[in-house]
Amino acid sequence: MKTKLIRIFFLAAGLSAMGACSSFLDVNENPNNPSTAEIDLLFPNAIVEAGFWSMRTANENASIFSRQFYSLNESTYNIQGNLTDTEFNQLYADPLKDFAQVIKQSNDLGLKGYAGISKIMSTYLFSTIVDLWGDVPYSEALQGETILNAKFDTGASIYDGMLKTLDEAKADLDQSETNKEVVNGDLIYGSDLDQWRRAANTLKLKLLLNLRLVDANRARTEITSMLNDANTEFIGDNSDDFQFEFGPNISPANQHPIYQQEYVAGNKGFYMSNYFMYSMLNKEDPRILYYVYRQGTNAELDFQTEPCAQRTDCPFWPLLKALPDDVKDGYIGRDHGDPSGQPADNTLRATFGVYPIGGSYDNDARNERVVTSATGAGVAPWITNAMRCFMLAEAALTLGTPGDPKALLAEGIQASMDKVIAFGAAKDENAPSPANTALKAKVANYIANIEDAYDDATTDAQRLDVIIKEKYFAQFGNGVEPYNDYRRTGFPSDLPASLAPNGPFPVRFPLGPTELTSNPNAPNPAPLVSVPVFWDVN
Repeated sequence: MKTKLIRIFFLAAGLSAMGACSSFLDVNENPNNPSTAEIDLLFPNAIVEAGFWSMRTANENASIFSRQFYSLNESTYNIQGNLTDTEFNQLYADPLKDFAQVIKQSNDLGLKGYAGISKIMSTYLFSTIVDLWGDVPYSEALQGETILNAKFDTGASIYDGMLKTLDEAKADLDQSETNKEVVNGDLIYGSDLDQWRRAANTLKLKLLLNLRLVDANRARTEITSMLNDANTEFIGDNSDDFQFEFGPNISPANQHPIYQQEYVAGNKGFYMSNYFMYSMLNKEDPRILYYVYRQGTNAELDFQTEPCAQRTDCPFWPLLKALPDDVKDGYIGRDHGDPSGQPADNTLRATFGVYPIGGSYDNDARNERVVTSATGAGVAPWITNAMRCFMLAEAALTLGTPGDPKALLAEGIQASMDKVIAFGAAKDENAPSPANTALKAKVANYIANIEDAYDDATTDAQRLDVIIKEKYFAQFGNGVEPYNDYRRTGFPSDLPASLAPNGPFPVRFPLGPTELTSNPNAPNPAPLVSVPVFWDVN
């Protein structure tokens, strides 16, 4: 029942955002003869479900493993299958199932636009699932009417299937344009098929780059081929970003999932990572005022609320406190894996800012406006223009594909800065304009410093560390990508170890009890979290 309510609330919110919903109220008179009206109802619902479930616990856990924020169990690696069981099941049961149905109905009706977009969306979701959980149902999945217990496919074979599906999707989009079809209910790109092609190509780049350690020749050859093909366009501008935008509504709720958790009075479950905040402050990264909102001051801390009060081995809280007073004050978080108890500090600890969850921009007003200026109209940044730059920088450096790694690095940082600053100004009147001269100078200075760091590096490993670390900060809000990057490259190299690990660092998510007990084809025994996914041979 809970799942149905979520689907109904989000569907209603999504249809409301589209502005015209008369066609969505049409009744399908013959359930055995799918109609366009049924697709128009199912298609946006699947997109909304993808936005919601892609930003829930699995994404949050990946962010915690990547030391971007903190929760006790995950930062001490006490992760059991039930922790992400719901996300695994709901990704299959909701968006993937609905996209599969849209593909079937659109093929029956000859509406290739719906099919192409649904294949791209499904590929992105499956890429997330296989990157997190490893071998999973794929080729026999979503066929409950005929196959009740889907077999588990290898991660490598799923990647082959996804790359093939992306090519099929682009062919579908071409056919849709030839047929002059109308695609209704596209909540991502407003039925702009050129933008969907760019998203498909950039998603393909992401998949190929993940293969570079296990099949470098394929990754190099296919990425080079795409770059040399004048007809192949990638996400090349922030307006092309592949993302889902949440809304400000409380009822029906369509706000960012983290906002729904953290911007409720007295209901804070996460801390910001001291490593994450210290690194940004130490580099004078202007995005920290958008990523992190300070609620209290250091002077308000006491022996109970002081971070690491029960330990003497926290590396980053002392570094934060050693920064100048006008820089450090109020950045109150937790060191990775600090097992200390959680005090009554809901109004003191630093929390999420305006980007990406639609919270508050930090203009030093503290807890006076942490809720009053926020809406929850955040974003799920699946694949961005900045991410494209960093991926091409890595490929150029490690595979020798076309492009200047340093120039792509600088372009990626600039794209991230522009996106975050523009988002903040659009969501919170307290945020500065993107045209603010002082802010633009800070961005330029930051990029120049990173370029210097790249020039100072003496090995390709050190250069890659610079690239991946900048990608790490640009990807805030999408925990899966930093988690993938860390497993594939080992960078950022200075990520702290857990202070109190209850096991090894998880290099995959554990399968949950639902799949293990209900599907006789599930692996027995289930793979341990210490067993890497197929592309992780770093």
